[in-house]
Amino acid sequence: MLAALLVLMGGLALTGGSKVSAGVFPKSLFEKTIAGQIKIEKLYKAPEKEAVNFDAPLPQIKWNDNYNDNDLRYMSAIIFCEANNMSHDAQVAVANVIINRKNNTKDFGHCSTIKEVIYDDKWGVQFSPIKGSPSSMDKALELFDNVDSYKGTWRYDYMKKCIKSAKAAFSGEKAVPDSYRYFNGAIESSKAKCEANGKEYKIIDGHIYY
Repeated sequence: MLAALLVLMGGLALTGGSKVSAGVFPKSLFEKTIAGQIKIEKLYKAPEKEAVNFDAPLPQIKWNDNYNDNDLRYMSAIIFCEANNMSHDAQVAVANVIINRKNNTKDFGHCSTIKEVIYDDKWGVQFSPIKGSPSSMDKALELFDNVDSYKGTWRYDYMKKCIKSAKAAFSGEKAVPDSYRYFNGAIESSKAKCEANGKEYKIIDGHIYY
């Protein structure tokens, strides 16, 4: 482009019979030349890559994409038994632990559904609410099945909250990592064991998760 411009300069050394100093051009021609240069550069400019927004939220997964109504029933009931008066995070963490067990084929390969995880007794009862007849779990399931008849009571409010937390966990919300498969209310003793074994843990409300 520079060479072409120099040639153009030489060719315009004389204008209207009078000599023009080198490098001096009619302003309009200079502007046209520059405008043409910009136009050509734009024409051959490589397309810019589309910017990626890494902070953009991931597409929301519907809770029932991978879980069914029966899974929701049992998950909501066990959350109600274990953490009905706790925060949303604590309730989601309970669900996370159960989902983590279901997805773990090494230690819990014998459990393929949410219900099987909750009622698992291969190494002894895993969740105490299933004990008794009727058990706390039986009562929570009855509440889930007839929740609308409990409107105006704390049971209705708590169960609705538990259902919301269960759906959130099924939709991918996590309060604890995928590696956490246990929780209990014995915070200090469990904390000491985790620290002695170099195991990570998280305390949320009245539970320790690890």
